[in-house]
Amino acid sequence: MNSSTPMIRTFRARDARSALTAVKAAFGSDAVIIETKQIGGGLFGRPQIEVTAASGGERAGQGGSGSQSQQRQQTQQSERDARMESDMAALRRVMDDVRRTLHTNKPALRSTGASAGADGDEAELTAEARRVFRHLLERGMEGVQARSLVDDALETGAERASEVFSVIVSQLRKLVPASSAPWSADARRTVALVGPTGVGKTTAIAKIAARALLETRFKIGLITVDTYRVGASDQLARYGKIMGVPTYVARDRAALASAVASTRDADLVLIDTAGRSDAESIVAQMELIKSVPQVQLQLVMSVATGARELAAVARRYKDFGAERLIFTKLDEADGPAGALSAAQIIARPVSCICDGQRVPEDIHPVTDVSLVDTFLAPTPALLPSRTAPAANKEQVRGSGR
Repeated sequence: MNSSTPMIRTFRARDARSALTAVKAAFGSDAVIIETKQIGGGLFGRPQIEVTAASGGERAGQGGSGSQSQQRQQTQQSERDARMESDMAALRRVMDDVRRTLHTNKPALRSTGASAGADGDEAELTAEARRVFRHLLERGMEGVQARSLVDDALETGAERASEVFSVIVSQLRKLVPASSAPWSADARRTVALVGPTGVGKTTAIAKIAARALLETRFKIGLITVDTYRVGASDQLARYGKIMGVPTYVARDRAALASAVASTRDADLVLIDTAGRSDAESIVAQMELIKSVPQVQLQLVMSVATGARELAAVARRYKDFGAERLIFTKLDEADGPAGALSAAQIIARPVSCICDGQRVPEDIHPVTDVSLVDTFLAPTPALLPSRTAPAANKEQVRGSGR
């Protein structure tokens, strides 16, 4: 074989970063990416990334030197994206370690004076109140909110840890209410799932659709306006094919209106959206979605991102009119109580939570009781002696109001 003739191979991996690493190991930094697509998965499987690549050569690709240059640029961009993803993940891990260290060593960092408790530390707390405060921190709640809740509970006259915790739970159940699940509506409903990238919107839509088909026998229609991510529309189409549900792709307002018209006989229409982070893109996408008559926006947030990130997402989307919240990746969260802060910021009920990748098993309706108890997971020491611990996975399977 002529040395200038490229060798072409196909690589499969669990994610884009791993696939690109395999390509680079085989062909070096001059590799040319020919095609990238998502394969496999299905209703109960996990998809993979398939990358077709060629070794660097004068005839790599079919478009001459210009095509080769463009493909190399795409390869370099993919590698930059993969490195950035890896760097961000490493940064999150470092920040999590820093936060845990700060919480562990809080007494050494206390401020002095009357405002010592304002930064969320343990200053002037009794041993009983301190036990509750530390539990809230361990569950992922931000220090300032945890201290505020404990202080408010103490002002009611609560003294024992179980009493303080009981007051906090009662307050949070009022502040973070539950609502009916998206698949339990009595009348026709059009629901659009919005939120950042990577929170599991497409998988959540598949779970909601499957639950609706199995439990309420609804006629379902699926629409995606996510033409930004590679393979996003194909992923939803595969789910739709498995469930026997029609799926439509809408690239603009006219196509979206046509897709909605095509689903006029459906009981539940679910709209998937692209995860965008910059304000301009979010505004443009929201304007597109809100062109659908009587559409209900449900904001999807990943509990695994941590309290500060969740709060930032809530503030970013607060003014766009989301009516319900969906929390995902509960199974990946080290401290899920940060979700309670985000829910208070956006002040909307929670319709369901997701705690795994299985479709449709890992999506659950919630009640006011199960929602807060799931996030706080009270220990026996924080519960009245006559009450058994209630925080477990089965709690979130009760029906919402």
